[in-house]
Amino acid sequence: MREYFKSVFGEAPRIEVDVGARICVLGEHSDYVPYLNSHSITFASAEQRMRALIRPRVDGFVKLETTLPNLQEDSCYSFDIRSLNMGRGWLDELDSRGPPESHWSNYVKGAVAYLVNEPDTMQIDRGFEMLIDSDIPSASGASSSSALTVCGMIVTSLVNGLDWTANEIAVAAGEAEWFVGTRGGNMDHTTMICAENGNMLKIEYRPWNTVDVMPSSERGGGCKWYTVFTHPAEKGGAVRDAFNELVFVQQEIIPRYLDEIGHDLHNDAKLIESQLPETVEDARYGCVRVRDRFRFVMNEYARVQRFEDVIQRASSPSNGPKFMDEIGDILHSSWNDTRDLLGTHTPEMERIAAEIRAKKGVLGVKVLGAGFGGNLLVCATADVDLGTEAVKHTPGKGFNVAVLT
Repeated sequence: MREYFKSVFGEAPRIEVDVGARICVLGEHSDYVPYLNSHSITFASAEQRMRALIRPRVDGFVKLETTLPNLQEDSCYSFDIRSLNMGRGWLDELDSRGPPESHWSNYVKGAVAYLVNEPDTMQIDRGFEMLIDSDIPSASGASSSSALTVCGMIVTSLVNGLDWTANEIAVAAGEAEWFVGTRGGNMDHTTMICAENGNMLKIEYRPWNTVDVMPSSERGGGCKWYTVFTHPAEKGGAVRDAFNELVFVQQEIIPRYLDEIGHDLHNDAKLIESQLPETVEDARYGCVRVRDRFRFVMNEYARVQRFEDVIQRASSPSNGPKFMDEIGDILHSSWNDTRDLLGTHTPEMERIAAEIRAKKGVLGVKVLGAGFGGNLLVCATADVDLGTEAVKHTPGKGFNVAVLT
């Protein structure tokens, strides 16, 4: 990579950043829900990483290149930081512009644009050259896109001398990714910023990100995590709109009904659910499902609490094997809900999941990421054979920064 960097940019890199793939065990589609103090269980993969080599520039230009053959262009992509100044608030400006033409560089560009237009930061006027290499598969649900955004946020902050806390940069990176047209939360980015070697994270999103370290599920019962790829889950067009519809229902429609209903969310969830409409008509998205989306979030919240309890009880080697079936039940419940309540499965995902569940040693299968394709996350014991395409994941550090000599 260093030699390739020199061949592209003329000089050697000065900084290296690497970021781990986000593995969400439970808590998908929860980070953008405003009415519930939702949680997610995640970790950063030690096996699948994105690496960025960087050389700071003294001018305001950013130049990007990648070693990945499916993303390479005839020449490296570049832009002037000064062209990213916007006249309005971040989300208002993005809504007025609409999503940019699809290109991998937009995830880095969005990070730079966010910092340029953030009123509480100092002036952003120094650019950089960046070469991206990665074994996080694209369109897989392991969030290679968010890894690009996180790399862009870290590098822009470094070369411009910004001093941000981990929480600040994670939340900012989540909002920066709206640049590409999606309207998600910051689970991916928080995992990539805060993850620790050998541990899982429990992320609490309201009222402000709180991150607690959990023991790895491999302790005790030997619960292993694998990913198996199904087919690409593209984020453009219809799939992006389907994801944004899920966000819209949670952020705009359900809160309005909850304000009118006025019951205790945790003690009266079933009563609240019964008073929500099955569907509503929206000018942009048409007929959208409301009650199912609410049911999914409440069920996922309960699954996270149950999983955390199981892991705590299973942390002793003598107790661990007793709880493996319970973990399988939790994942099976999540699989059913993403299919029936969210509708994020495809026929190919269903076919591959059925084949995996039939294998000896598999405890459970769930969707990794937003769905509509991508990876399946498989929980299994040590003696499982998932084939040569499966990737085993162990908890690694979220990101590393190194000064090169």
